[in-house]
Amino acid sequence: MHNLPFIKMHGCGNDYVFVDGFETDLPRHPAKLAIKVANRNFGVGSDGLILLVPVADDTADVEMRMFNADGSEGDMCGNGVRCVALWMARQRRISELCRVRTKSRLVTATVSPLSADSNSGTVSVDMGAPVIESADGTTECLTDISLPGQSESPPQIEFTRVSMGNPHAVIFNQELSDRNVKLLGAAIERHSTFPNGTNVEWVNIVSPTELQVRVWERGSGETLACGSGACAVGVAAVLRGVCRRGEPIGISLPGGRLEICWKPEGHVLLTGPATVSFVGTWHGGVA
Repeated sequence: MHNLPFIKMHGCGNDYVFVDGFETDLPRHPAKLAIKVANRNFGVGSDGLILLVPVADDTADVEMRMFNADGSEGDMCGNGVRCVALWMARQRRISELCRVRTKSRLVTATVSPLSADSNSGTVSVDMGAPVIESADGTTECLTDISLPGQSESPPQIEFTRVSMGNPHAVIFNQELSDRNVKLLGAAIERHSTFPNGTNVEWVNIVSPTELQVRVWERGSGETLACGSGACAVGVAAVLRGVCRRGEPIGISLPGGRLEICWKPEGHVLLTGPATVSFVGTWHGGVA
């Protein structure tokens, strides 16, 4: 496949190259393709690759496969789900509700009414119930983080472990500095405590209804936003008594603002923008 049509979309700057399997043959080597298209100097430039896969039965409207910038396949991507739902609505395949099957779970997205050929919209996703994986339900502690050229004692990092269909380590009471996010984030992602790696969120408490967050994504590094990460942060904040369950929580990220609500019945609702940046054709091979 030498010419591969694609769509570039993003949710709060968390950007992906999308291939629509309803309209074109899907690539045979998506992991290799993800590495190439994600390159911001020699590719399209993105946080990864997402495939829209037609579903043969009636259990979902579309299957979403997500590949990180390093070629690893992700379990879940909240921003990706919002973009997929927006595109499905824009192509008139769904009206308002879009059932998206991901690697880890089936989620339902609600797309706000779109004008004809709209390139952006607000999408809410029922992300399902979180899995609280920290031993005592709130915090764990890392004391043996190894950093390059480290001469001082390893930092002690308290975190809350939450799964939204993918793993997250949520950290409060630490600076949202480049050192923490990039250096420590990379070390925590690969720490032996997380056999399959983890996403890492650094949180600054602005108020009981507003949190400031930076994200280190497993397989992609720092990104401008992370939808599942925003959900994990909101859940962790409720567990720690910072925020209240059942009330909207604003999550401010470098790329924009998301809103989450951990419903009393258990599910987490994620709301935010999705935007089509452009469409194009990939001529770079490995399809």
